[in-house]
Amino acid sequence: MKLSQRQVWVITIGCFLSYFLFGFIDNLKGTTIPAILKDVGFNYSKGGTIIFSEYTGFFLATFFAGLLADLLGKKFSLVLAGLCLILGVIGYASSSHLAMFVAFIFLIGLGLGSLELSGSNIISGIHEQHKGRYMNLLNAFYGIGSIITPILAGHFLNIGLSFRTIYRYSLFVIVPITVYFIVMRYPRDTAPDEAEKKIDFKDLIQIISQKDVLLMYVVIFAYVAAEIGMATWMVEFFQQERHVSVVASSLYLSIHFAGMTIGRLLGSFFVDKAGHLKSLLIFSLLAVLCISLGIFGPPSIAIVLAFTGFCFSIIFPTATAVVSGIPAKSSGTMLGMFFACGGLGGMIGPWLIGFINDLLGLKMGMSVNILFCIIIAFSLITLLRQKHCS
Repeated sequence: MKLSQRQVWVITIGCFLSYFLFGFIDNLKGTTIPAILKDVGFNYSKGGTIIFSEYTGFFLATFFAGLLADLLGKKFSLVLAGLCLILGVIGYASSSHLAMFVAFIFLIGLGLGSLELSGSNIISGIHEQHKGRYMNLLNAFYGIGSIITPILAGHFLNIGLSFRTIYRYSLFVIVPITVYFIVMRYPRDTAPDEAEKKIDFKDLIQIISQKDVLLMYVVIFAYVAAEIGMATWMVEFFQQERHVSVVASSLYLSIHFAGMTIGRLLGSFFVDKAGHLKSLLIFSLLAVLCISLGIFGPPSIAIVLAFTGFCFSIIFPTATAVVSGIPAKSSGTMLGMFFACGGLGGMIGPWLIGFINDLLGLKMGMSVNILFCIIIAFSLITLLRQKHCS
């Protein structure tokens, strides 16, 4: 498509705003979940069910947002994402029963999934020559939103505002950005060729029967389960087990996301040289160390738990690079299934931790993240051995 320089920048800014909004709204849950549980009287299992519903919406959006973008245009999927967030946030802030929380956060999840998919698709399409640079910048805006949210939400909770008010305040961010999506001009793509729409199920079976592909699917499932599990329950762990204040525990979550953002920027300089699989293994083992020390170490070093953001930083983009490098006829299908496995991890991880929190306590619940990271490391060791033998 031919776009003027002005159109390119208007659309680019829209994509950056989509990922800022993605990070900003997605990470309200970690800071506000303790207040929700206390305010409504839910146990940890019900809290985990709420997050499960959010990532069910997110998971489904990864399928339907792409289809809607093809049928009605990529701009439409961004506008729809904004509308889902507006309706979801209004309903979520007014909820008092579990069914209402589940229904409205499902809408929020649909909006977030649509933002992630649409933002990355649009920016990679208009910056084909510098795709890597702009994808990194896009994720940096997600990081900025993720860092700001816990600080603001922690401050508001500390001065006595309810989680409902905080979610309503988020509309002052969501609504203007949605208006930007509406007025942003984006040309309609040409309809995809009929051959491109068809799924080759024979090729699909061949993809998932490859050992290296299956192992990388396990890696992304376990990683996203651990990442979302940490982001959801870290603040509650600090407040209940380490008796940290609302402001300090929210700051630790911001440190977590700051480490993730910095790590991804630094990782772009060394992962190719060090080797993708070796880098992934080293950082997954560092995550095991940080989580173990943060949970079972003395209270004076509990902040180490927040450093897992740096340990997690390179895993998602580097694992994506590994899968992209695996020869396959339908590389798009292979990547789509890869992201879907990540979505399943996001659904199951925080729910399982919430269940274990109720059953065995917060320490044991948070320890599930250690298990997820060990699964990552074991899968990578198997891949490295397989690569060495071949």
